[in-house]
Amino acid sequence: MAMTQDKIAQYFDDLTTNSQALAKDADISLTDALIELLEDVANGQVAIEDDKPTPAVAEQIEKFIAAFDWRSMSPADLRKTLQLAILKVTRDDHTQANFQITPDGIGYLLADFLLQTADLKSGDTILDMTVGAGNLLQTVNDVLKMNDLDVKRIGIDNDETQLALATAVDQLLTKGTTTFYESDVVALTEIPKAKAVIADLPVGYYPLEPAESYQTRNHDDKSFVHHLLIEKSLEFATDDGWVYLIVPANVMMGDQAKDLLKFLTQKAQLKAFLQLPAAFFKDPRAAKAILVLRKHGVGSHGEVLMGQYPPLKDIEALQKFLQDIKAWVKLDKEQNKA
Repeated sequence: MAMTQDKIAQYFDDLTTNSQALAKDADISLTDALIELLEDVANGQVAIEDDKPTPAVAEQIEKFIAAFDWRSMSPADLRKTLQLAILKVTRDDHTQANFQITPDGIGYLLADFLLQTADLKSGDTILDMTVGAGNLLQTVNDVLKMNDLDVKRIGIDNDETQLALATAVDQLLTKGTTTFYESDVVALTEIPKAKAVIADLPVGYYPLEPAESYQTRNHDDKSFVHHLLIEKSLEFATDDGWVYLIVPANVMMGDQAKDLLKFLTQKAQLKAFLQLPAAFFKDPRAAKAILVLRKHGVGSHGEVLMGQYPPLKDIEALQKFLQDIKAWVKLDKEQNKA
């Protein structure tokens, strides 16, 4: 295990150092440099464009490519290594908050709940409608793979750089088998379908005027993008599909939430609202929760699972909470057989 940790630390260091060298040499952002570097790694050679990188930096990168034994790493270790590098470059580039990657702790909790409820089979599709650099989608895929599920994956995002990053990472993690679309999800009309829809929703105001058909739009002022996306998520779900969204923990509170709650009761089956461990968030106002919806069977079928994950350090409390979830899942499946 220690060996693996050392390797992750070493490769993370190398990725960072080489990204910094390339960024300086080619006068590009660290994020763009990391994207190029990962593409070079996947291709096994350094791409030279307009005489950049210069021979000295190109040679440095070639040495790194030769030393980076990524093919022999487990998918989870490789993903962690790449994730650390992404965290570092996005922090150093002062990337906006909505682009911050979804931490593993959150991804694993969401994946565990998805695994128990969505009833996925190999060949089914999972879709991340705000994929960013792809860490949530890849984390969920890791967990599904560990459970012998081989699913198709779709990621959508409106940011070109984030998608380039997601694509470069995907080349290394899944041989580039995930399908990515660049699009404003709120305005998207051609809708791919998935058995499980996931997203770590951006929070804030939607800068444009959303379509009239949105029930959660604000008629007097700017609409909340996270409300619009909760509504939109159901369009991506197949008829028997499930939706798992990371949302602000206070999303059900306040004046704006009335339209959202009305929409959720009319158009979906609200399955669960699980607050993430408080320790995950430095600022309590930034706290998040996992909102789970089901497209089928609008109205009430059984009880909504509500609660807050205990601190992950408190093993006993966590195990009890996970047992409670299991019991709820079992009951929910029985009640929804009809």
